[in-house]
Amino acid sequence: MRIFSSSLSRTALPAVATVLLTLAGCSPDQNEPAPSSGNLNLTRYLAVGDSYTAGYADGGLTRQSQTYSYANMLANQFALVNPDAEFSLPLLEEGNGTGYLTLVSLQENGLPTTRRVPAASTLGRFINAAGCNGADTVYQYPRAATTLPQNLGVPGLRLTQIATPGLGNAANLTRVGLFNPYFERILPAANNSSYLQVVTAASPNATFFTFFAGLDDVLPYVVSGGSCGPLPSGSTMAQNARQLLTQLTANGRQGIIALPPALTTLPVLRLNNGLNLQERLRTSTNRPAYTLYVRAFNGAVQPVSGEDYILPAGQRRIGRLESTTGAPQTVPYGDEQNPVSGSDVLDYIEFSRINGAMTLYRDELRTLNQNTFKQPLIDVNTALFQQVADQINVNGVPYTSELVRGNFYSLDGYTLTPRGNALLANTFLRVINETYGANIPLLNVNDLPTKVNP
Repeated sequence: MRIFSSSLSRTALPAVATVLLTLAGCSPDQNEPAPSSGNLNLTRYLAVGDSYTAGYADGGLTRQSQTYSYANMLANQFALVNPDAEFSLPLLEEGNGTGYLTLVSLQENGLPTTRRVPAASTLGRFINAAGCNGADTVYQYPRAATTLPQNLGVPGLRLTQIATPGLGNAANLTRVGLFNPYFERILPAANNSSYLQVVTAASPNATFFTFFAGLDDVLPYVVSGGSCGPLPSGSTMAQNARQLLTQLTANGRQGIIALPPALTTLPVLRLNNGLNLQERLRTSTNRPAYTLYVRAFNGAVQPVSGEDYILPAGQRRIGRLESTTGAPQTVPYGDEQNPVSGSDVLDYIEFSRINGAMTLYRDELRTLNQNTFKQPLIDVNTALFQQVADQINVNGVPYTSELVRGNFYSLDGYTLTPRGNALLANTFLRVINETYGANIPLLNVNDLPTKVNP
């Protein structure tokens, strides 16, 4: 499980070993400052978070995506300035891992057509026939190891669940919402520990930490058009984050805290604004007066607005002829007689609710840090995600919110490519260097691949 010795890091992730050492203000006859950890002890780095921290990408987790997580990239850079640095991952076997999305084609509207590659192996499954958008399956995956890893990123982990006992116990596989297969695989068998207890156990051995969590609390609601997943409380999220950070910062431990990105910077929403989509449809169909209709949260059928977001599954159906109840003829999906269904649209009411929860969490976490934890804090939205949404250029290579061609986001529309994770890792490194007087080299982003999986 030890991933980062000075030699093994180069074997596990060869592209990441290439770094940018150019520093502003250095003339050709000046010596560049030597790489240094400054005031930090980076011997044992602990990463706490959810999907981004774990390396989830393309709708799944694989050994490749784990090694390309921003946390693993950070640890690799830490090893450049501290040869004794260690970082362990709950690695999956080579291959398909838990399954992932792969690109089939790119449609004229810019949406990718994808295919689901199945998981390499599973130990069990539970089919929830009463899933809110139809039958849903929860799988159990092979366990990683007998000791806790230092990357405690758990895809699908909600801050509102951190004190839930048995969340990673396979005995709870059939308990809807009370089992997380990614958490289960990093725990010993039949373990009832909560995530908070795991962080509490792991923290005393850590010398440095990162905390980046909260997005997975809101994503289920977002990607299901408000029909699946609980509507979280932003205050509860912040208070539970406080419990984790109390453990992480105990005894003066140093670290860094990151705020999640704003929801509207993520492609799953940004590329799917209702009025923008309607305008594209008017242009592509040469129907300048075309109106797209949606079924809102309150059941009303109404014209789409600029505060509605049509999710990718819904976009793929728009214009398709479908039979409708009470109508003998087929009607195009999106017309007034066959509006975009509630599960295919995050309407203005639903968006206001979920965005309010996320905004409250971000605000309260920022205040908690200012008043209590006093750690360096990154708002990744302003530092990176909003800039990508507006397009950035890195040594001649553009990065945008567009899927596939934008280089930053993976096929699921919210997690990152290897290059996206490298940009995120560099965002952390810049703040770490500035705050702690370190000179940890940055990653050469363009040397990394633009996708994780085949």
